[in-house]
Amino acid sequence: MTDFRSDNTLGCSPEIVDALARAGSGALSPYGNDEITASLRARCRDLFETDLEILPVLTGTGGNSLAIATMTPPWGAVFCHEDAHIYRDELGAPEFFTEGAKLIPIAGEHGKIRPEVLERAIHDIGDTKRMAIPACLSLTNATEAGTVYSAGETRALCEVAHRFNMGVHVDGARFANALVSTGCSLAELTWKAGVDMLIFGATKNGAMAAELIVVFKPAMMEQLRYRWHRSGHRLSKMRFLSAQLDAYLTSDLWLRNARNANAMAARIREGIQGIAGVEILRPVDANILLLRFSPAILAELRGAGFLFYDWEIFGPGAVRLVTGFSTTGTEVDALLEAIRGVARVE
Repeated sequence: MTDFRSDNTLGCSPEIVDALARAGSGALSPYGNDEITASLRARCRDLFETDLEILPVLTGTGGNSLAIATMTPPWGAVFCHEDAHIYRDELGAPEFFTEGAKLIPIAGEHGKIRPEVLERAIHDIGDTKRMAIPACLSLTNATEAGTVYSAGETRALCEVAHRFNMGVHVDGARFANALVSTGCSLAELTWKAGVDMLIFGATKNGAMAAELIVVFKPAMMEQLRYRWHRSGHRLSKMRFLSAQLDAYLTSDLWLRNARNANAMAARIREGIQGIAGVEILRPVDANILLLRFSPAILAELRGAGFLFYDWEIFGPGAVRLVTGFSTTGTEVDALLEAIRGVARVE
């Protein structure tokens, strides 16, 4: 069995397991007042090249919801792509944490929002002042389609949002994959482009369970800190979250893991070029492939023990494959050989 369903089906980087074991020794101050969290904060300030604040959380859903709630009153509107995780997969968590704000889905090719379409949507909602008041733009990078916003694309969208006095949140569950795809620095793809808060994902890229709210606007921090505590996301033994994240950002582990995931996705993309019965449905910028297989290929792959998700929004035969930090070339080559074997017969 080879699992391409998601990068969160994979295990944990050994470096992070080791860091957790080390964090288990001795006594440290609770609730994020420990030396490991302090080290993580200093490391983030160096990597992002700016003064900032951080709040570790267990889940991306929690991080997204807390960030959005900090920017958005109950009567506010949150603009996001129609396929965004916050809209399709978080069971109303952003609405719950904002105490009633409205998510406004926006269509866009390849999982991306265009600035002119965003501006039109803001006017449509804001001009009436009866449905909701524009408050927040939520971007996903890398997107749910596996594509990536460049620094320029991010900047253009942030400029529209800030012109309307809206905050900008980035769901970065796969932010490391986006970063290595663009070749940008962390600063260039976040605060220099206008991002106010980033949920910097680690779980999908080798951590056990850890995400990081990165706050670039100090004025937002006080309210966010209260929400973090009140929501139950401020862990007593915060050191175990911080230890994962500190190890993740040490010696470029996060970059090495993301580069492997992206490289394995590129290897699949290149390997299926020109094969009858296989269609690439979206550009492959990071570590997600959206494909359509013929019925014969689909049946063969499933029979051979390859796991992936059906992606019904693209119709029959559409599937999603995701590579991860520990995906190997051997696993990818076995997948390609199985596809080629059926294609030769067909």
